[in-house]
Amino acid sequence: MAEHHRHVGKSVPRAEGRDKVSGGATYAGDVTLPGILWGKALRSPLPHGRIKRIDTSRAERLDGVKAVVTGRELRGRRIGRRIRDMPLLADDVVRFVGEKVAAVAAVTPEAAAEAVAFIDVEYEEMEPVLDPLEAMEPSAALIHPEVASYQGLPDPLTAAANTFVHVHWAKGDVAQGFRQSELIVERTYRTQRVHQGYIEPHACVAKALPDGGAEIWACNKTPLALRR
Repeated sequence: MAEHHRHVGKSVPRAEGRDKVSGGATYAGDVTLPGILWGKALRSPLPHGRIKRIDTSRAERLDGVKAVVTGRELRGRRIGRRIRDMPLLADDVVRFVGEKVAAVAAVTPEAAAEAVAFIDVEYEEMEPVLDPLEAMEPSAALIHPEVASYQGLPDPLTAAANTFVHVHWAKGDVAQGFRQSELIVERTYRTQRVHQGYIEPHACVAKALPDGGAEIWACNKTPLALRR
């Protein structure tokens, strides 16, 4: 009980705080291993488009390049925290600016970056869906025409739609609440996008083990999900 009184209700410094703010902490981006290969990704310049052609031949011939991968080799493989809707590499279609289209592994980061610049992609630009309210209209272009086949959907879909997840919460009698209200104010509020500011660079290091397993260093807040 005495031990609790020493800490409850008092400001306690984070044990790792000093290392983090001083640059002494080791993050995944600081880890290097013997014989490490460096990965770089080529990303889409378009918000929506069809990939007509990818030529990786010049990148593959560069010194130090060990592998070049496109969506052709990873066709059908998708990831996602719950709904698996994002291809590891864009498969025929890009859906946002910055989506990964191809990846390079090379002996140095400079060689990987040079190889990425040598990958030639021809796109057919498609009309993007930029407004969420417009995206919900029946006439809107489908962002994911094959969404009904995706893993992780909370409920089966009978037809593809941009609103493929609809969750409804309710508590109490809302209609009664309106009837009893002395004043009802209705507004539409818009704000900018907000994201928490991580101080760790986005990075991952993987070491393949002889038994087929792997050791992984990653910036991650859900290690059990990463292991799965």
